[in-house]
Amino acid sequence: MDHLLVRRIAGFRVAAIVFLAISTITLIKSIFVPSYGIEFLNQCNLLLNLLTMISFGYIYQNLNEKNYNALVILGLGTALIYYVSLETMNSYNIRLQNLSEIGSGRSLDYQFLAPLFFVVAHTLFFRKSIMYFAIIVYSGALVLNVYEILTKEMVFLSISWAEIVADGNAINLPFFGIWVNIYVTIVIMCWAIVFLTDRLLDDAVRFEKSTKNLSRYFSPTIRDKIKEQDILVDKANDRSQAVAILFTDIDGFTKLSDTMPPDEIIKLLSEYQEKMVKPIFENMGTVDKFIGDAVMATFGTPVSQGNDAQNAFECARQMQIAMNQWAKERANAGLPVITHRIGIHYGECIVGNIGTEERKEYTVIGDAVNVASRICDTGKTLKATLVFSNEVKVRLLEDVRARVEEKVQLKGKDEKITLFCLD
Repeated sequence: MDHLLVRRIAGFRVAAIVFLAISTITLIKSIFVPSYGIEFLNQCNLLLNLLTMISFGYIYQNLNEKNYNALVILGLGTALIYYVSLETMNSYNIRLQNLSEIGSGRSLDYQFLAPLFFVVAHTLFFRKSIMYFAIIVYSGALVLNVYEILTKEMVFLSISWAEIVADGNAINLPFFGIWVNIYVTIVIMCWAIVFLTDRLLDDAVRFEKSTKNLSRYFSPTIRDKIKEQDILVDKANDRSQAVAILFTDIDGFTKLSDTMPPDEIIKLLSEYQEKMVKPIFENMGTVDKFIGDAVMATFGTPVSQGNDAQNAFECARQMQIAMNQWAKERANAGLPVITHRIGIHYGECIVGNIGTEERKEYTVIGDAVNVASRICDTGKTLKATLVFSNEVKVRLLEDVRARVEEKVQLKGKDEKITLFCLD
């Protein structure tokens, strides 16, 4: 989902409501109080507001991510046509009724209102490009109208109230200056609002994407702590830290996958991973990575939760419960029963971001990780579903009755260790 586009759509909907409301109010007003002295212009005004209502009503009802770009063009075009049509009808009304004889100076007081409204309304699109478009187009139109009035032969600037009241060609210079200041100030504020909003939206989207990534790997409790303590996982410095590492591995997966089509293998792995991730998160663990049919999780990253070994062990116990339930479900469905092995170790690791600038991975590395992986592998030869090291055993808050295997030689290791097994 494009979160930035979703926010822009929301802003566009609000803009559509504003234009819809304005055109509706103007339409109702024109029915009871005609705006022009010429009936033809009043009919055109009614038609213009009706078409504007229909256009923005359609935009509001049908706007979505797929047609956003097309409807933005429609909305901008409709607003521009609405403005140009109003200006054209006002010009014709002045000519047909000879209103110019009253004096053009006073008409200058009203030239700023329409462009100002349209510039402000376009801030709701939450796009800098559209804001620039509105400022250039409507401010340009305003400058042309003001220039046309100022260059008329009979028009002159005055600061005398008596002269301004007596002569319609007199332009109230102080009032004109105030209007210019108000217009320029509001335009700058609108640009600033859109600029800041665009930055905030961009930051919000990056934050949501970061949160989404955190949700994939960290439990809700860990994720909340990262946010509360402002822990910068993406910029974390590599450091040594005691961590509990847990590995799982499906028994006989290679042989099983040879008899299954690819789509069923993917479905099986996805279902397995889902069942493993839930207990990891429930016990404040972190999903480090998925390695084929294996799952690697850590407990104590990015910050320790107090007794990470106990959390890892409790996670393994819940994993076994989940696997037993899954075995019953697959047996009832006539599918092969899936079993797996779990290995847990506790030790010092290097915790941080590994990789290049283009692709980094927050993970743990070190001898403790290799030991945990080898412990998981020994489950097959030791005929145990859960194997954990003495470093884990001494940190458990409960007396676990486990089968003791002493002097176990791990693959690639010279030193023999003591392991504890649960069948």
